Amino acid sequence: MKISIRADITGDDPDKLFALCDGLGVQDVLLLLGETEDDELYDNEKYQVSEMNFKERVGVLKRGGLNVPAVQFPLSSPAVFLGEAPDELNGLCESIRIIADAGIRTACIHPWPETTGDQEEDERRWNRFIQVYGRVIKTAGDNGLYVATHGHRIRKYLLNACHEYKRLFKALPSAVSGFTFCMGCLHYIGDDLEKCIEELSDRIFLVHVRDLIKKNVGTEIKEVALGEGEVNISGAMSALKKVGYDGLLFVEHIPSIPWEGNRDILAHVQAIGYIKALLGRD
Repeated sequence: MKISIRADITGDDPDKLFALCDGLGVQDVLLLLGETEDDELYDNEKYQVSEMNFKERVGVLKRGGLNVPAVQFPLSSPAVFLGEAPDELNGLCESIRIIADAGIRTACIHPWPETTGDQEEDERRWNRFIQVYGRVIKTAGDNGLYVATHGHRIRKYLLNACHEYKRLFKALPSAVSGFTFCMGCLHYIGDDLEKCIEELSDRIFLVHVRDLIKKNVGTEIKEVALGEGEVNISGAMSALKKVGYDGLLFVEHIPSIPWEGNRDILAHVQAIGYIKALLGRD
């Protein structure tokens, strides 16, 4: 398994990123698209990756000795995946072509249409979603890109639990259709992480390592440092080893550590140390 961090963890200074990754023994970085309104890699008005800027950034990272195996798309409006926002859907499909052409092999996408509470309407929504998402998967397959679908942690969305991923893969069985195993989301929804890994091991294209504590009010949670929450990270890591997962482990939603320097970097250093300790166990 390969630990990865976000490519913008050190801001716009690639030399700082190279030095950090060298110190941590990390060779893989993940590009997050559309994180801010002025993101040079993503054109929010056209709903797509800015091709020239994106390929230039990937080139800089690769020349610095880093691998860029995956990207994470920004959240799209739920209407996109119900066929109600054709411009955004076209932008997503064009972005898939661009990132695949830049040598990226995996994309994390968040398709989050909401349910209505009406069984018949929700079934219609599911069928529309499959039709629309089928185009996304086909575009990915045509361009040699793997899609790591990321569900939601709340049940009011069509896609969240392990059994719904199974339903997705039955409807869209393409070999490029997989999912992001997000430890936090699947824990929140109530899934057994180890069982989910065992049953869907061949569809895990990306792993989000995350810890949290459920609060007693609504759907609120508290993000905590790895090992300080409720998520069975140790069991999940053991299960991933058992099934032979050799893909990316991406550190996600790590709360900053109070410090006068870069608090996010310090938190990620701590998280990576925690993961390495788990990986080092028999």
